[in-house]
Amino acid sequence: MADAVRARGLTVDVGHDRTAVLDDVGFVVPAGSSLLVVGPSGCGKSTLLRVLVGVVPQTLPGVVAGEVSVVGQDPREVPVPRLAASVGLVQQSPGDQLCLGVVEDELRFALENRGADVAGMDERADRALRAVGATHLADRATHELSGGEAQRVALAAALVTDPDLLVLDEPTSLLDPAGAREVGGLVTTLVGPVPGPAPGEVAARSVVVVEHRLDELGRLPDATLVLDHAGRVLAHGPTAAVLRAHCDALLDLGCRLPLDVHLEAAGAPGPLEDPRTDDWLVARAAGRPGAPHSPVRVPCTGPAGTPTTPSATALTARGLTVHRRGEAVVHDVDLDLEPGVLVAVVGPNGGGKSTLLRGLAGLERTTGSVTTRTDVPVTMVFQNPEHQLLARTVRDEVAWSVRLAGLDAPAERVERTLAELGLTAHADASPYRLSGGQQRRLSLATATVLDPGVLLADEPTFGLDGAQTRATAAVLRGLADVGTAVGLVTHDLMLVAQVADRVAVVVGGRVVAEGEVAQVLSDDGLCARARLARPPLLDWWVRTGRARGVGVRALGTVLDRELDGTGARGPTGGPGRARAHADASGTS
Repeated sequence: MADAVRARGLTVDVGHDRTAVLDDVGFVVPAGSSLLVVGPSGCGKSTLLRVLVGVVPQTLPGVVAGEVSVVGQDPREVPVPRLAASVGLVQQSPGDQLCLGVVEDELRFALENRGADVAGMDERADRALRAVGATHLADRATHELSGGEAQRVALAAALVTDPDLLVLDEPTSLLDPAGAREVGGLVTTLVGPVPGPAPGEVAARSVVVVEHRLDELGRLPDATLVLDHAGRVLAHGPTAAVLRAHCDALLDLGCRLPLDVHLEAAGAPGPLEDPRTDDWLVARAAGRPGAPHSPVRVPCTGPAGTPTTPSATALTARGLTVHRRGEAVVHDVDLDLEPGVLVAVVGPNGGGKSTLLRGLAGLERTTGSVTTRTDVPVTMVFQNPEHQLLARTVRDEVAWSVRLAGLDAPAERVERTLAELGLTAHADASPYRLSGGQQRRLSLATATVLDPGVLLADEPTFGLDGAQTRATAAVLRGLADVGTAVGLVTHDLMLVAQVADRVAVVVGGRVVAEGEVAQVLSDDGLCARARLARPPLLDWWVRTGRARGVGVRALGTVLDRELDGTGARGPTGGPGRARAHADASGTS
């Protein structure tokens, strides 16, 4: 049986300007096996997957040199529709690949394109939806799906055709914590025998997956390929061996490690359940080597950096109901966003979090009231960053709103913000040529450059590596510390623990709970209702750390080693507000 993927000397330049992305990449994925691809944001992971499915160079411009074979075919030569008969793809932005108006039709469409037997289509579609926990979405309109719901449907549409190779680009990135664990655990079970094209024939399915949230995958793929910042292979081999032998290099690249490997790399005396490790974690969080510092508050500043006097609230919602296409999606919400306070909005996929944020921003039809202070500008960062890109270069994109607002020192503001979000090296690039993670940081930069009074951010860290997630966390927390009222929608509960002051839990379009971070994240019943499956370290804090005096905010940096001045390993931006709270501890 032919290897699922074979690459040798693979070099890829993309775009009409032939920007180098991948350099001399080589690896093999034997049929019936799985490969995990990791590396920092912007290193070429998504480009590699696009090469495997023929999108680069056949649909998107680029030059692919070297040897590459996918299920025995050259993806540069075989037309994409023909290659798709044996290769299934789930993109980083799953909504981009949904074509038809209804979920059920989307799955039937995939089968019809492959000439499947009409009599068995409904059963196959139901089986695929059931596998990803999405049977309740069968009759839903695809344009009404949340990001996480679209992710499940896209995976089902890829599964329904029983492909020989599944290519998955961050399949858990938009899912709620419980969903990420369910779908992540499904990924490696997809490897193995599948029905062949002829009756009674059996093929061996393989999986190539790009993922940052490794703890959500359960059993990790058989092998791991590590790419560095330049798109070169840093390591390739059995997953357990690669992660342990190269853990220092992976941390330096900003990659996330599974908790057991991270504990080992940080010098823990044993696994998480070991009482010695409990003592070790408590000691690190209590002010011994590697512990974070206490938060430092700085004076509030207004849009132009001038001192202001904080008022009780910057944005107030009362009885807010948000309507989409004539139906109420968010119901009767009372919510205050206060200067200097970061409120995290969490809850299950499809619960109304993003719709609530758009309602607060005045971008949806609402009833009830939303009021803001007259001197407080409101900015929003969308879940899909490409929805707010306008300019030809990254620098011009960040400068656009500064010019419209007529703010002082525009060039200084722009350069400072580019540095804080790790975008200086891409300042002259087209926003549309950035990776998904880079576009996400750019969308945040276009808002933070204004020093807004209210910032509403919808999943600003999805698709980011560990280092850039910490950098983004530092910027969000730093904005709150200089007086911005921040509303943050996220599924990352470790991010919530690290930066939030309060948590609002949205289920079924209603705020079912609001309170201090420790109170909400330690409520087992509430977490179960809202599908807030706690990550292992946060679960340890609920069971053990909290009773021993560990503040929930300390968890964000407790495992970091060789800390720089911010208390977080890896790049976290330049001096100033982004550093103000990156390493804060506390008991909130």
